Amino acid sequence: MSQMEVTESSNDCSNDSLLLDRVFLRLGNADSDDQLESCLNRFLPPVILKLSSPHEQIRTKVMELLVHVNKRVKCRNEVQLPVETLLQLYKDPAANSFIINFTIIYITMGFPRLPRDQQLNLAPMLLEAIESKPQAHQDSILMLVMPLLGDIKEQNLNLKEKPKVSALILKFATDVLLLPYRALPSEGVSDFQVPPGMSLKSYKRIVEKNQINPNQLEEIKLSIVNFITKDIFNPSDILLPLIIAAADSRFSIANHANSPLIRVNSTVDWSQPSVVAPLYALYLGTWAGLKVPADDRKVPACTRLRLKLIQYLNKATGPAILFPHCVQVVFSSLFDPNTNSRLRNNALTFLLNVINNGDHAQLSKVAVIYLKGLLKLIRSEEHAEHQPKAYTCLGRLALKCPESFSDKFALLEELVKKIPEAVPEMRTALRDALLEMAVAYKINPEDKTEPMDTSEGASTSTDKMETEESSESKKPRPSPFVEPQALALFALLDHYMHSEESMIRYIAMRYSATVFPPDYVPSRYLLLLASGDSQDDVSTEALKYLYGTSRPNEIDDVVNNVSTKETNVVNIDEDASSKDKDTAQEKLKVPKFTDVVNYIWDQMNKRKKGSNAKHRFVVGNHVLQFHPQTYQEILRYLRMCLNRDADLKDCSNHPNATSPILAKYFQENLLETEALDRYLTMITSLLNASPGAMPLTCFLDIVGCVPTKMAEKYTALLPFLKNLFATSTKEDIREISAAIYAIIVVHTNNKTEIEKEIKECVEQCRSNKNLEAQCGYIMAFTHLCDRCIVLAKRNKFGGKGFNSSNWEPYKEGVVCLANFLSNAQTLLVSTSCTAISLLVRCSALPLPNCSSQQEALIASDNPFKVNQNDLTVTDEEVTKFSVADRLFKIVGNAKIPSKVKERALYTLGLMCTGERFVFSKQIVKGFLQMAKDSKEFEIHLQIGESLVLCVEGVNSNENRDLWTELPKEGDAKIKDIEALKENDDLLKWLLLELFKIGKHPHPHSRQATSIWLLALLKNCSDREPIKDSLQELQDKFMDFLSENSDIVQDVASKGLSLVYQNSDDSQKKALVAQIIEQLTSGKRSVAQVTEDTKIFEEGQLGTAPTGGNLSTYKELCSLASDLNQPDLLYKFMHLAHHNSMWNSKRGAAFGFHSIALQAGAQLSEHLPRIVPRLYRYRFDPTPRIQNSMASIWHAIVPNTQQTVHKYHKEILNDLVANMTSNQWRVRMSCCNALTDLLRGAQNLRQSLEQLPTIWSQLFRVMDDVHEGTRQAATSTANVLSKLCIQASDVNQGKDGKEIVSAILPVLLDTGITNLVKEVRSVSLQTVSKLVTAAGNSLVPFLPRLVPALVGAAGELESAKLSYLSTALADTGTRELLDDMRANAARHHYTTDTVVKCMPFITIETFKEMLPSILELTKSPQLGTKVACAHFLVLATHYLRVDLEPVAGKIMTNLLNGIFDRNATVRKNYAEALGQVSAYAKPQSIEKLMKKLVTLYETKEDDASRSAIALTLKSVAKAKIEHIKDNEEILAPVVFLAMHAPKDDDSTTVETFEEIWSDMSPTRESGIRQHLPEIRAYIEQALLSGSWTKKVQAANAIKTICKEMSSGLGDEREPFIRSLLAAVQGKTFDGKQHILEALADLCVIKEGTPAVSQVLATECVDALVVESRKQEPVYKRHALAALARAFPAASCDRFHQLYEIVKQILSKDELAMDKDSDEEDNDGVRQRREQLTALKEASYDLLGKAWPKDAHAQEKYQDLFFEHCSKAYPTSSRSTQLAILASIACVVEKLAVLSCSGEPMETDNVALSNGDKAISSVTDHVAAIIEYTLKNSNQVRNRRDALNIMEIIIKRLKELQKTEEINKLRNIYQTYAQDLSKESSHELRSKVENLKVYFK
Repeated sequence: MSQMEVTESSNDCSNDSLLLDRVFLRLGNADSDDQLESCLNRFLPPVILKLSSPHEQIRTKVMELLVHVNKRVKCRNEVQLPVETLLQLYKDPAANSFIINFTIIYITMGFPRLPRDQQLNLAPMLLEAIESKPQAHQDSILMLVMPLLGDIKEQNLNLKEKPKVSALILKFATDVLLLPYRALPSEGVSDFQVPPGMSLKSYKRIVEKNQINPNQLEEIKLSIVNFITKDIFNPSDILLPLIIAAADSRFSIANHANSPLIRVNSTVDWSQPSVVAPLYALYLGTWAGLKVPADDRKVPACTRLRLKLIQYLNKATGPAILFPHCVQVVFSSLFDPNTNSRLRNNALTFLLNVINNGDHAQLSKVAVIYLKGLLKLIRSEEHAEHQPKAYTCLGRLALKCPESFSDKFALLEELVKKIPEAVPEMRTALRDALLEMAVAYKINPEDKTEPMDTSEGASTSTDKMETEESSESKKPRPSPFVEPQALALFALLDHYMHSEESMIRYIAMRYSATVFPPDYVPSRYLLLLASGDSQDDVSTEALKYLYGTSRPNEIDDVVNNVSTKETNVVNIDEDASSKDKDTAQEKLKVPKFTDVVNYIWDQMNKRKKGSNAKHRFVVGNHVLQFHPQTYQEILRYLRMCLNRDADLKDCSNHPNATSPILAKYFQENLLETEALDRYLTMITSLLNASPGAMPLTCFLDIVGCVPTKMAEKYTALLPFLKNLFATSTKEDIREISAAIYAIIVVHTNNKTEIEKEIKECVEQCRSNKNLEAQCGYIMAFTHLCDRCIVLAKRNKFGGKGFNSSNWEPYKEGVVCLANFLSNAQTLLVSTSCTAISLLVRCSALPLPNCSSQQEALIASDNPFKVNQNDLTVTDEEVTKFSVADRLFKIVGNAKIPSKVKERALYTLGLMCTGERFVFSKQIVKGFLQMAKDSKEFEIHLQIGESLVLCVEGVNSNENRDLWTELPKEGDAKIKDIEALKENDDLLKWLLLELFKIGKHPHPHSRQATSIWLLALLKNCSDREPIKDSLQELQDKFMDFLSENSDIVQDVASKGLSLVYQNSDDSQKKALVAQIIEQLTSGKRSVAQVTEDTKIFEEGQLGTAPTGGNLSTYKELCSLASDLNQPDLLYKFMHLAHHNSMWNSKRGAAFGFHSIALQAGAQLSEHLPRIVPRLYRYRFDPTPRIQNSMASIWHAIVPNTQQTVHKYHKEILNDLVANMTSNQWRVRMSCCNALTDLLRGAQNLRQSLEQLPTIWSQLFRVMDDVHEGTRQAATSTANVLSKLCIQASDVNQGKDGKEIVSAILPVLLDTGITNLVKEVRSVSLQTVSKLVTAAGNSLVPFLPRLVPALVGAAGELESAKLSYLSTALADTGTRELLDDMRANAARHHYTTDTVVKCMPFITIETFKEMLPSILELTKSPQLGTKVACAHFLVLATHYLRVDLEPVAGKIMTNLLNGIFDRNATVRKNYAEALGQVSAYAKPQSIEKLMKKLVTLYETKEDDASRSAIALTLKSVAKAKIEHIKDNEEILAPVVFLAMHAPKDDDSTTVETFEEIWSDMSPTRESGIRQHLPEIRAYIEQALLSGSWTKKVQAANAIKTICKEMSSGLGDEREPFIRSLLAAVQGKTFDGKQHILEALADLCVIKEGTPAVSQVLATECVDALVVESRKQEPVYKRHALAALARAFPAASCDRFHQLYEIVKQILSKDELAMDKDSDEEDNDGVRQRREQLTALKEASYDLLGKAWPKDAHAQEKYQDLFFEHCSKAYPTSSRSTQLAILASIACVVEKLAVLSCSGEPMETDNVALSNGDKAISSVTDHVAAIIEYTLKNSNQVRNRRDALNIMEIIIKRLKELQKTEEINKLRNIYQTYAQDLSKESSHELRSKVENLKVYFK
């Protein structure tokens, strides 16, 4: 080191040492706290900086100095430290460790001493400083800041950019929240017990150096909760602290945290592991296996906190369920010693969530552990209340992880054994658990190669084993069903199935269905046993597992293998055709018929051999091995298996179309087999014991299919069967038993015996009185004849020449049946119809065609007299015509059930198939006559079927033996060519007739026609007449599509489909085009209207006034005529047309569906027209149309999303175009459809071009007259708003900007100012959220956006509030209301949106929008004005200095606004002007001040002056320098203004006083500084013609006189001259202030020069003149002022003054009430008070103006004292005091009592005149004193009286007037004792003082 450097270093050291010594000296000399604080603020930071000195001695000296500071400061808590400066040192990155360590000491010492506001300002800086600092420092600072966090403003923090600081704060806050109140250590205690959830280290961080009590801790926690709920942290980061706070033991904390916790709960993603990992860590503490330092090891959470934590752990899903943490949570919650019942319950709920939502692979690994824990809980007696939920968890665990349960049969038994003794709740839980466990025991049947042979039972199964390749050899693998476990499980289930407990049987049934496959026979056997259970739930569930359903009709369909009609879906979109394929439904698997029969047979044998009585069911004389109900289910199941084995489809009760197939199957597979014999044995066993429909049906299936093989075996059953059909009351039993009886009889007897049986049956039909027996014999006769005729056709009966027409028994029976058709018994009629239908199917009736009488009817148009209500039957000859006629009569009989009518109609059709019936056309005519008769769909269907039979005739498939012949199609079924030609003619004629009938508008007729045409087209499509009429059929079906009937539309759509199938290509294209036109336009042909035409459905329009219906055209005309409103009919017809148009569209959609099924992709070219319409129709408000369209849409559009995306533009255009349709249903459907379309769109940019139109259209519809449409539009607008906000996000880039530019103009121009409330609301919400979402993208639109929002703030205000404000008379109330309105405007949605826009506003943008804003300041709306002012304030805060170029312009406009008539507007404009002025140019400010001064001088109303005051105050608040710089301009005006008259409701004067205080904190110095300017301004005011200004000036002079302690000096005389000039003239209100000011100027303070005598005399003269004024109040002030000013003038004016007051003193106050005749007591009292005040002033004036001249005194003294003694008793108290004061003043000045005065006269004989005067004065004064002491108890009166006594006794002592002294002594002695007892110390002292004079 060079010498120079050494020298410089030593110099620095000596200088630093010298400086430190000086600081030491300053600190030592600091005697007071203020001095010490000042010294520390100045020197402490520099001293600490010296710690970085390189010289050791300097650092040592600094340390000594800091030690001294510590000692001084620690014991003086009031001393403030320079915390802010120290904080800057602490934050300095260049500071070394010494500086940082010492700085933190003084920061932590000084920060708590600061005022709270200052602490809040410094807290953000403290938080920013903790990054990268030692942990001890961080802890100290965080502990300082924690109590303040809740009050720190969000904008002051920037933690999102400092994640490390944010994490530090949250971690420390979490530890503080975890700290229990009871865990706070006491003083001197060093042993720490770590609280739950914390580590020793984290606990010491908080409590080791901080002494806090529980209440302080509560405040800190509350502050933390307030802080973390602000929008500063991510929701997932504050989840844990909020949960801890919500679990706090103090209600205030927990309650405060609940609401934000709910909000955070709905925000966080519960599938993220990072969200729940901290919850697990807190719940479990530090895992024992982790190598963590002891101090860092965390204790698990306490039970209270765990209860809260586990609630939120339950919300975790997927990856957030962490393993093995969840295992630890469950076991610690269930089995820890400190757990409780509630926590165990929550733990089980948590476990259930883990099982349901946890990762399956991870769950499988721990499933066994969970199982052990659950079993431990279940087997424990002390946790019985938790066992139901444990069972639930157990079942769900088995469902998810079945491999953990697969070998635990003991567990199954254990749980089942608990069921009988369990309580109901436990039983239910056990049942559910066991049912879910069933999947765990499921046996995998994949190893089975073929169905098992169960002839020897389950244990002796002979299944073929599959073989597998191995390296050495092929080893057979046994079936899984013969494994010991499977056999044991089946045996267990078999045992349970016979349990007494129904729940156990139910479980066994479910296990049987679940564990074993559906084709495993033993399990089906158990289910069959369960199907006959006495408990409905057991039997019903068993049926479901056997057949897939428990509904009887559906079970029959399953047994008969009826194919279910799948929904026809056509894919008309070529792009999607390759992607969507139909999936076939899985078929019901059933075992083989023979396997089931053999297994059940074995079980029956076992039951027979067993000794269990429960296995025997005695029915009459028969013993069954199963309950009859179970037996029936077994037979039904066997029948189903048989049908499936025979591959029968869509079969019903035999005989049917599949009967020949079944017969073939019997012959090829079952005949002569043991299985069939066993099956028949089962059937006959049940049949004998309990004859029912099921065993009979099964028996008929076999006997009917193979009669030749079976009839012989069962001839013994004939008596039984005969008895059955003759006695049974059930129709189905009679029919089936009769059929079986006939088959056996015909195939086992010859013709003679058969005829004998037939005759017997006919005889019994006629003679038997039993109705059921008659019906049974009818069916037996019918089946016997039917079988015989069928066999005769095959030459197996009657020989070669047999003819049924001549067979007498047959003929006799048919006649009997024909007669029964007209029987009164419906049952006989029904049975006869059935019987005839069987007979006429294959042969003609053995009757003549017609009689001679009937021939005339045959040629008529209505041969059977249909619709003529003629139901009488004549006893004419029975012919075929009469049979048909009677059948028609049955149909026309309203008393007969529809089912019987349908049979009759079917029979009529069959009559044409058995022969070439000559009356076929007549029967068809009869059917056509019935078109209008019925609206029953079933009747029309049956007629359609019968018409088909009529036109097919003998070529019909019905003309065959159902048992042996299969139905034929095409040419194969034609048996008679000639008959075919006749039938074609008939069909052609029938089509023409139907086309004619179809034109009739009657709804029944149209329904019938549509159904009949469809039937003909469907069944006769290959016939020439149909092919020739396809175009007419198409037209007719198209017409039917418009019908107002679902049935007709559906039928028409099916018809069109069939037409399409049978058409050529050109016809197909024409049909497609026609139906699409109708679908899109809704056009329909003009319908003919008759009086019976039904325009509306019944009830749709209500009823007529008379109660009749309003549906047909005639009824509507009648109503219009009755109401005398012919135009009403046209309105009805318009409604009808409207409905018909929609029906047409709906029908077209039906038809389109049908055509699409056939046309497929050929319709693709029409999709752009079709899809938009269908899409919209799906949302039609009419549920009927909506449902229909939706089903059609789903049928023809397999992939809705893909199709909608493809045709998005077309759909959107259609919706927008129709949104303002003249039909409300269209408008409503468009809104609903638009919502769906926008939600499903890929992105909103697809709709960019239409967005403005959509918004504007929606705004129109939101003001719709129809309420539902308005609601739909509002809902759509809300959805569109959300989508626009999402699409406008700043992250969307260019697309977002385009959307903003598209929608913002509409929202601003039309939306936010709309008159409709809902439109405004949605527009404002959208704009507000757009600002948040769009960010910088919004900048180009701000010049339009901000003015629009500001203007909307006022326009959206309720007009009622504005009216109320105007109507209020009370100014205060009106101002209060306006302030509330202004506050609402400042916090309005629009204003909040403006605030969000502020960060994006630059000065260029502001200049662009400024003209619009300034224009809005002139708006008539209060809200708009307030919003403008608020915006300008915000702009000032954001733009600051950049605002300078336009500040002057803004101030000019605001200055005009501050004089608004509304006080609230004035305040807001003044505030805004003040804020803007802070950044204005000095020249602009000077102009503003001069303008304000000018305005103050010209405007004298309080509102204007208040506005000026507010403006100046706002300017001073914003920047006081502006006021300071313009003091010379402002001071005189402000000073004068603060002396204006005060109004009770106005604060103008107070505001000016505050402004003066801002200008000059001490009033005297300010006045002295600006006194010349003030004087000049006051003189100008006094010269003004305004009385108010004169009064203000006078008050100002009074203040100057009062405040100027050192006097006015040379300024006094000018003030007096000005006042003398102002006092002249007439009296005005407030002129007394001028008099008082003049009096104040005349009063001279001690040490100041006196006023010149001449000037004083002028003042007195002026006041004397004013005293002569007669106005009482003014006169009093004048007298008082004269009394104050008089001492300044050395003149004697007593005579003059006495003359002025003499009249006043002569009046008696107390006599005024008596002298007054006025009834106005208030007026009398007021005059009395005025007189009293005048007297007081008069006495005061007399006392102060008492002449000095002895002669003058002599003249007036007797008069004065005499008057006083006389007036004193009758005066008021205040007057008495004035008299006493005046006497005291006069006595002091009285010359006669003065020692220096010479005696006026000397007379040795008599008293001199002086003695007389003294005696007189003494007497008068003594009287007054005695009166006062005697009668007055007022302290002040007595004090003044004693004071006068003291004065006069002194003078008398000096004059040695013994007599007068004695008078006074007597008075004193009289009252001294009482006076000495007075409570007033002053009186007692005065008495003691007087005692001296009387000694």
